[in-house]
Amino acid sequence: MKSDNQHIDDTLLAKFLLGETNQKEQRLIIDWIDEKEENRKHLDQLENLWLESGKLKPRPIPVNKKLAWSILSKRMDEHEASLSPTIPKHSKFKIAIYTSIAASILALIGIFNWYTKDTDQSDQFLLANNTNETLKEILPDGSEIYLNESAKISYESTDKNQRIVNLEGEAFFNVKRDTSQPFIVHAGIGGVKVLGTSFQVKRKKNGDIAVDVSSGKVELFRPNKAKTDTLHLILIKDEGGLISNEQDTIIRVSSNSSAFFWVDKRLSFRNKQLKEVFKVLEACYDIEIISDDPKINAKYYTSSFIDNDAEEVIKVISDTYKLSYTKEDNTFTLFSPQTNE
Repeated sequence: MKSDNQHIDDTLLAKFLLGETNQKEQRLIIDWIDEKEENRKHLDQLENLWLESGKLKPRPIPVNKKLAWSILSKRMDEHEASLSPTIPKHSKFKIAIYTSIAASILALIGIFNWYTKDTDQSDQFLLANNTNETLKEILPDGSEIYLNESAKISYESTDKNQRIVNLEGEAFFNVKRDTSQPFIVHAGIGGVKVLGTSFQVKRKKNGDIAVDVSSGKVELFRPNKAKTDTLHLILIKDEGGLISNEQDTIIRVSSNSSAFFWVDKRLSFRNKQLKEVFKVLEACYDIEIISDDPKINAKYYTSSFIDNDAEEVIKVISDTYKLSYTKEDNTFTLFSPQTNE
């Protein structure tokens, strides 16, 4: 989608469609509409999309606007090509209608493909992260959520006084406390129930569910088909749990010190052998660390890092133990100076 008018670019049109323009920008775009017939036709096409969306079920629901626009900008041309060339003209458009058009376009390109329930029954919310960065959003109840890459959730506040989240992928929740409405995360074979706390849930590809608690207390649960019962496990701050798909159990596990790295970019090591430190760094930064010297790997390390990149951390470790390192692409090789001679 490209404007022929030099002072109206795609960025400004995107803001306009999303209802984020100020009065001056709105006036500028309205003048642009009146300048050329093809500009008006373009908005006629958008209105046609809006009218067509009224036939779709379910109706549009709240979405992350920035994420939605990233999808819209890639697919707009495909939708324009499929539209009927003969579209009724309208002499005047209202800004409120433009906003409705934008919401409908977002719906048409698949923002609510994952949503299947009747929106009249509860407060519904859908969010997906199709970027390679962490996505932060506020849920309708005021709780914070961080979505890792490729994760998505649906949220609803039901008439049974429950806040229900269905999760695919990995997410961190900072739940707003509400004793009258428990917050429940479903992630396949089981889930987590809380009143108000912060925790992370990761739904793994093999069906396992990993949970790490940052604050407060959570209850893990899963139906046990063999015993026609539900298993439960309480976790508190700095504890971890695993809902096993294959073994049909819930177990308490050691808390992962780097579990929240993708959210807060913090690392903390307490008297941990370097071979274990290297494993954590490889997982957090998606790098490879080669250290074939057993003496290096056996050393114990204690330190904390906040918002450092991989090479900064490697350099600090190397300086601490008077090591040398080389870097090639995403691979770091560590060695004692005398080893390399």
